[in-house]
Amino acid sequence: MDKKVHSIKWLYLTVFLLPVLAMAQEKETKKEKETKIDEVVLVGYTKVSKKDVTNSVASVKADAIKDMPSTNAAEAIQGRMAGVQVSLSEGSPGADVDIVIRGGNSITGSNAPLYIVDGVQMDNALSILSPKEIESIEVLKDASSTNIYGARGANGVVLITTKGGRKRAKTSINYNAFLGVRKIQNTIDVLDPYQYVLYQYELYNKGGVQTDIDAFATRYGTYQELGKYKDIKKRDWQDEVFGREAFNFTHNLSVTGGSDNSSFSLSLNNVQEDGIMIGSGFKRNMANFKYDYDLSKKVSMTLNARYSRQTIFGAGTSSTGSQSTNRLRNAVRYQPFEGGSTVNVDEFDPLFANETNLVNPVLLANNEIKENGRNDLLLNGTLEYKINKDFTFRSVIGYVQRDEYVNQFSGTVTTLARQNNDQPVVFLSKAQSRRITNTNTLNYRKTFGNNKLDLLLGQETVQTDGESLSLNIKWLPKSIGAQEAFANIQSANPPAGMVQDAPKAANAPGSPDRLASFFGRANYIYKNKYIFTASMRADGSSVFGPGNRWGYFPAASAAWKITEENFLKESKTISELKLRLGYGLSGNNRIGSFLYDTFFLTSSDYGYAFGTNVTPGATTGNILANKNVTWEKATSKNIGLDFGLFKGRVYGSLDLYQTDTKDLLLLAQIPKDRGYEYQYQNSGSTTNKGIEFSIGTTIINKDNFTWKMDANISSNKNTIKSLGNNASPSAYSYLYPSGWQNSLNDFLVQVGKPVGTFWGYVTAGRYEISDFDYNPTTQAYTLKAGIPSSAAAANGAKAIQPGDLKLQDLNGDGVIDNKDMTDLGNAQPKFYGGFNQTFRYKNWDMSLLFNFSVGNKVYNANKIEYSTQYLYKDNNMLAEVADRWRWFDDAGVKVNDPTALAALNANTTGWTPPAGAYFLHSYAIEDGSFLRLNNVTLGYSLGKDFTKQLGLSNFRLYFTMNNVFTITGYSGYDPEANTRRNPLTPGVDYAAYPRSRFILSGVDITF
Repeated sequence: MDKKVHSIKWLYLTVFLLPVLAMAQEKETKKEKETKIDEVVLVGYTKVSKKDVTNSVASVKADAIKDMPSTNAAEAIQGRMAGVQVSLSEGSPGADVDIVIRGGNSITGSNAPLYIVDGVQMDNALSILSPKEIESIEVLKDASSTNIYGARGANGVVLITTKGGRKRAKTSINYNAFLGVRKIQNTIDVLDPYQYVLYQYELYNKGGVQTDIDAFATRYGTYQELGKYKDIKKRDWQDEVFGREAFNFTHNLSVTGGSDNSSFSLSLNNVQEDGIMIGSGFKRNMANFKYDYDLSKKVSMTLNARYSRQTIFGAGTSSTGSQSTNRLRNAVRYQPFEGGSTVNVDEFDPLFANETNLVNPVLLANNEIKENGRNDLLLNGTLEYKINKDFTFRSVIGYVQRDEYVNQFSGTVTTLARQNNDQPVVFLSKAQSRRITNTNTLNYRKTFGNNKLDLLLGQETVQTDGESLSLNIKWLPKSIGAQEAFANIQSANPPAGMVQDAPKAANAPGSPDRLASFFGRANYIYKNKYIFTASMRADGSSVFGPGNRWGYFPAASAAWKITEENFLKESKTISELKLRLGYGLSGNNRIGSFLYDTFFLTSSDYGYAFGTNVTPGATTGNILANKNVTWEKATSKNIGLDFGLFKGRVYGSLDLYQTDTKDLLLLAQIPKDRGYEYQYQNSGSTTNKGIEFSIGTTIINKDNFTWKMDANISSNKNTIKSLGNNASPSAYSYLYPSGWQNSLNDFLVQVGKPVGTFWGYVTAGRYEISDFDYNPTTQAYTLKAGIPSSAAAANGAKAIQPGDLKLQDLNGDGVIDNKDMTDLGNAQPKFYGGFNQTFRYKNWDMSLLFNFSVGNKVYNANKIEYSTQYLYKDNNMLAEVADRWRWFDDAGVKVNDPTALAALNANTTGWTPPAGAYFLHSYAIEDGSFLRLNNVTLGYSLGKDFTKQLGLSNFRLYFTMNNVFTITGYSGYDPEANTRRNPLTPGVDYAAYPRSRFILSGVDITF
């Protein structure tokens, strides 16, 4: 492990351990208070005292995140829970948030957890919640707790409870608002103008072709004139595209109150955020109303209505598609100065675009207009009937609707328009999904003597429907603007002989879907020492064929409160010690509907022209039906220890677990002799083993000063145990493409290795003069006998020359080809976590939130693209290319003599940018270890006497900085970037939107 990894380790251990040691040295005083209280957590359709929990549950309460201003609730919990990885895929406004619990179990399916908001299932729920309205977040991590939620619980369950009012409380109004600005944190270093033209001189002149030599002189001047580029004005395209100050205005308003038999809360949220990239931004408006009412002493109800409307602006930089969709490339590789073209650099030059495959990035950003909108509606009602003191009936009905739309305009300078007669193209899509949920439970609670019994029976139905429609409109007038085009698609006029694409209609992803469930749980506590819990759930899912629809998921767990035993009951050091054991089975049904039978789909892609229209054809698609596919199952074993020391001033937990997933819902590659490419199969198995440790402490607890710390660290090891018999041509392994470059199989899926293993060549530096025989007559260099050639793998089959990239011949056969590709590591960290420190001194408060990862690798695909010549000249390169092998001396004369050439390159270390296609080698696999100070917040609250005079109950001013600094050896924008959105291809940084630093100040007022 390198020095940077050791530095991160020691910095973490220093911050982590020193406060605990300091606390241990502090003498107790009579004024000190016990800091731990009897918390309540939500587990399996009911609330349980945290002291009585037998499962592995991570929890974050409102107090932990209430002082952290953020527009995204996921950011507020990042690094706070052991075993829970929360990361942003990139830095764009509204970027997708990845939450993976204990490593993820599926290979080709989603590893996202199941979200339950106030008792109702929602997808990606944290993206439509404001941190200010969250009461608590509980994450169920092991199957003994998740199995009660059945389908989709195999990847963990996130239970979110929003804030409500309080009965017999006067009306309270809280207003929280902040104003902030974002700035790009770091950029990619590229060649400056002089370095750029020297490199272009080499490209144009190296082959000695007169037309190329003349073309260079025409575009850039003679070699003697290149000195002017040392003083020419540099165009920093990354700064021009991503360098703006992006402002954020966020408002949160809540009103709460209650009477003797009712309570209410109303929360409003408004976010207006600019992105650092031209044309990007984010807007959101949310409203949530919650009302509780006691109809009688036995009957109560809760009504909740939530509406969210958000829009993401801008086409961004990345796409899950191939290299042709990379928008970041233009900002990195476009010539770094004005001139060199027949038109002004701020105007579009089609000839230059065709020659370089580049477009002025500012022009491109202003020609790609995208609006990605989403409206979410959640309605739910709860009726609770206390039949008697022991029995309680509860019924929850919920309705969730999501409407999504995309309006995208591609102006005349874009590749898409240039492929369609240089006329603008508009893409429009709409989709709606609807889900109705009904849950009914009967709960029995009874205490008799030393025995406490809690029984639960339940029934649940979930119905999901939806549809989508998309239009691709070509041949719009060249002068039309984006908004005009969205409103006037009928103005499109196909050229003679051309026809428009027909609309595409389909079911929304994941619909239609029906789920019927029955479940039960029994919890027994004896003498407040021994706790036993058993549960069972039966799920019937319509996504599977007849005979395979029902899955049965049992679980059991136990706990022993050791501190209730006589030998520890009077201990002054150990205040809590509880041993937990858990075992359970949970299920996953995340595949599309009707895959068990053959259905025909209509699409213009398979249609035929008739007049000026395309008549859609019918096809069965490329996925073969499988009537035998059934539930994916995950078995989890967990052993945990909860502890508290010094009357609760130090508290924490330690968990060891193993999750074995079998019958994976795998989208398998199959022989094509049946006319299909893929089939969903229950094929293969994976295992996740790990350890989690969390600790919290109140280091100092004085009247005027408190210092608290919470920290966690986790380690997970994922391994593929089997790929089944039919998942691929080989049941042992197969290659899989990341997709950033067509036909590049750069990931390995293999038994015995983790999911997400990088597959490529090992970089061996460059070929030196000593590797060649030189012919003075022809001035030709020929590789010596026995020196393996990288020509086929790295140089487009062109003859290897001194300075070219060298790869290792791992199998020693004298030829470097795909047989020399090997395991280059994976994206799994050795361990990860976070720690938070909070300070309060009189009216001042301060918090620092860190998160870290150690040992994970990042696949820096940008590094491959921006250091490979491939097909085009006049492209800028990474700054390190300036240290490449040189063929021309300081007078611009090509050097061929071996002695002189060796002397010329005595102080260079880099290789000549490869002339072949893009491929993965270990040069692009970097250590992604990092320690990030995610948030620093400093606040000041006015004293109670002063606020009373103002008629307020609270007045707080605060200053916050997010993404303060990152200690890492990674050379890209962000070591957490993950742009491929596929469990098989994690850790790929390709064209990710740069991460920004966010500085803000705000006010929190309660009336």
